[in-house]
Amino acid sequence: MRERRQSLLVVLILALAWAGTAQAQTATAPDPWKVLQGVRQSLVDSGPTAAAFTQSYIPAGFSSGDSESGRLALALPDCLRWDYQDPYPKGFLLCGGVAHSWSAQDKKGRRYRIDRKNEPGLDLLLLGVDDLKNRYRATSRLLDGGRIAVDLAPLAAKGRQVEELTDASFVVDPAAQRLAEVSYHDREGNLTRFVIKDYKGLPRQGQFSPPSGIRWED
Repeated sequence: MRERRQSLLVVLILALAWAGTAQAQTATAPDPWKVLQGVRQSLVDSGPTAAAFTQSYIPAGFSSGDSESGRLALALPDCLRWDYQDPYPKGFLLCGGVAHSWSAQDKKGRRYRIDRKNEPGLDLLLLGVDDLKNRYRATSRLLDGGRIAVDLAPLAAKGRQVEELTDASFVVDPAAQRLAEVSYHDREGNLTRFVIKDYKGLPRQGQFSPPSGIRWED
């Protein structure tokens, strides 16, 4: 009798585990555009925000590639700044339609006009959700740990230039309303991935102006 009770207990535990797994597998993924809108609005409402990032670049046909890391600063909807620290210090700043890129070691930089809509990767972070809807089809997936993946695929060009990206993906932490990862393939099949973490508030003053002491070329 005791062995029978133990067997029934095991069966019950397995049944409950299977039911929980089945429920997780059949859970409905949320609307991808609502997920992105929630994250974007949270970042806008939070004001200037800093985070740490690691960027990987994997050429087409390879399983690994180069990696860089540094600090990211966001002031949506207008400004984005990357300060690369390892292995080589360099910076990139975009506010409005003007971009600055520079080498902290050489004290040289370039200043130029830019259309964020036509820059692969920048459109993912700086364009509004309505603009992205006009360019991409979106689906969502539930990931382990409660995170959500939003996958984007370009729509047909319809009279405009072909998209530079063949696909893109966001990984979102819905509890924190923050991006944990952004990745995309370009038309040559190269993969760029940013892993983003350690978000914190940032004072706006001085963060979104080009650094002094740099010789700028237009």
